[in-house]
Amino acid sequence: MNKKFYITTPIYYINDVPHIGHGYASIATDVIARYHRKQGEEVFFLTGTDEHGAKIAEAAAKLDETPKEFVDKLDLKFRAAWKLLNISNDEYIRTTDSLHGEIVSKLVEKLVERGFVEKRSYEGLYCVGCEKYMKESELVNGLCPDHLKKPVIQSEENYFFKLSAFADQLKSKIESDEIMIRPESKKHEILGKINLGLDDISISRAHVEWGIPFPGDPEQTIYVWIDALINYYSATKMYNREEFWPADLHIVGKDIFWFHAVIWSAVLLALDLPVYKKLFVHGYFTVDGQKMSKTIGNVIKPEDLVAKYGTDAVRYYVLSAFPFGADGDVSLEKMNQAYLKLANEIGNLFQRTIAMINKYEIKVSSSVIPAQAGIQANSDGSPGTSLENTVGPEDDNLQYIDIKPEMAELQLMEALRKIMLFAEDQNKAIAATQPWALAKEGKNEELASFLAKTHSKLIVLADALVPFMPETAEKMKDQLATLKLEPLFPRIEE
Repeated sequence: MNKKFYITTPIYYINDVPHIGHGYASIATDVIARYHRKQGEEVFFLTGTDEHGAKIAEAAAKLDETPKEFVDKLDLKFRAAWKLLNISNDEYIRTTDSLHGEIVSKLVEKLVERGFVEKRSYEGLYCVGCEKYMKESELVNGLCPDHLKKPVIQSEENYFFKLSAFADQLKSKIESDEIMIRPESKKHEILGKINLGLDDISISRAHVEWGIPFPGDPEQTIYVWIDALINYYSATKMYNREEFWPADLHIVGKDIFWFHAVIWSAVLLALDLPVYKKLFVHGYFTVDGQKMSKTIGNVIKPEDLVAKYGTDAVRYYVLSAFPFGADGDVSLEKMNQAYLKLANEIGNLFQRTIAMINKYEIKVSSSVIPAQAGIQANSDGSPGTSLENTVGPEDDNLQYIDIKPEMAELQLMEALRKIMLFAEDQNKAIAATQPWALAKEGKNEELASFLAKTHSKLIVLADALVPFMPETAEKMKDQLATLKLEPLFPRIEE
């Protein structure tokens, strides 16, 4: 039986169109999912949209639309963006799905029955943008640090989840990595917050109509974050994937990692359900040193980048620009540089190698390289048939570029760097060997051996790129099999 692997993107809050920050999380998750499929694992890759809450109702009202009309329209844009970026998710969940709502209601009812929920009056500082209450200590100059707006004082009677009861249990599980939080700095950050003490949290809202009704109290709706977090579990029920729970890996942004690391974990503990295994927190994008903002006008849309550079070049750029887990700055100038690197290091390498093989009539194997563990990967990253070994550079038994250590730690940038260094080495080898000179000197055996081995190295290179740049990897494999040239990275028209 194949090993099972369950991975999720954040569940995207669709109060606006998708931007490259959303794309970054989805691309990274997709690469990891494809990599695990390539190892022969059975993967369940989930993405989706978070569609309830006051913020969405307000945004819809401004456009004179119902909340359902509003989210339906944006849902199509998110689906289109993931198709454009070649995201290979197995399922796509919406929190407005009726079956999800039923599961959420049952689980909240179970929390009540277990004594972890009680009704209380509460007054505090509430950020509408975050849809959460905030402490004074969380504010910067009296403003929400994410939305740069002053929270409003809000008073209402809500149902509260006894989060404080789980402080010691959470601390123990996070410290021991039973609940693994990475990067390590985020683990220490969350432990520091737990050490300061956990307050019980409101899990319902009064006077918010756009949401799932609270069980037994139609005057209240379930807090949007509780509704959203349960999607990771409800999806396994909805799509008959219950054997995949608990999730192996949640990918989230640092703005929402508190909800996942603490609240989601505690809810699962309260429900006596297995907690997810690992939470990885990625950083923020800035654009030319500034946070993406509609007001500034620097929001980068995935479709704009893909239209100019192609899907795979965009995938390569966002993952190679800075370490996964850190903050990083992006710009169109850096995107141009990344595209030129691909064209020079990989595009030109293929062009001249295949051209020389054809020119000098070198016989090469037309078979496709086995992936890791001897399994050929299909273009969608799923496992294919086993193949025989293929000759590799210097080591006749080399089958693949070893990025296992990097992928085990989700060091996506470092994995890509290792692959690109391999390509650079082949370019250097061609420059040092000068096959054209060997041909001129009549050293045909040496020429044939070198180009045949270079061909096999390029099959290795193509195979390594399957999770990261699947369309390009497929084109590379086709060209290596047919020896018919086609530009991998055409010149960009300015």
